[in-house]
Amino acid sequence: MRPSQLLGVAALASGVSARLCLFPEPERRICYNEEGGTPQNLNIQEVNFTANYLRQYEKEQLRQGGSPFWRMTLPDADNCGEWQVTSKGRTWVMAKLVGDEPAAVLFSDIANTIDGLNLEDPAESLANCTIHGGQMATIIDEESPYYQSQLFDGFTNKGIVIKLVKSPL
Repeated sequence: MRPSQLLGVAALASGVSARLCLFPEPERRICYNEEGGTPQNLNIQEVNFTANYLRQYEKEQLRQGGSPFWRMTLPDADNCGEWQVTSKGRTWVMAKLVGDEPAAVLFSDIANTIDGLNLEDPAESLANCTIHGGQMATIIDEESPYYQSQLFDGFTNKGIVIKLVKSPL
């Protein structure tokens, strides 16, 4: 057993609820064709669709008076909670909370993390992983006024890792 696993078992055995992620993911981009990874053989059209969908979804949320944020709250996303953000065909966009605070990111930031469309250097995004899929911390638009709005109160924009994977079905 790894030391982090022992720590988790000890915390649970003592009745203390561990709010820390026992198996955190690194923030750097990891393409799944790298050593130790499993290439996903994603459909690039589906990947692009998911990114465009997330941008449109954010616009629609704002038009209807909703929130432009994907939120991962505690305790719902405790201990590395991983949730499906959206999918198209067999392509899944997953979000994993690796921090120990409630986190929220703009849907457009998730989209830019996927395809790099609105980034100065699109190669910094998961698009650089091509069909292999991958994961990385959400690329945040620090200039967005939404991060200074009341809709963002109580959240951090750090700690959400985005993953592009193929459906297991």
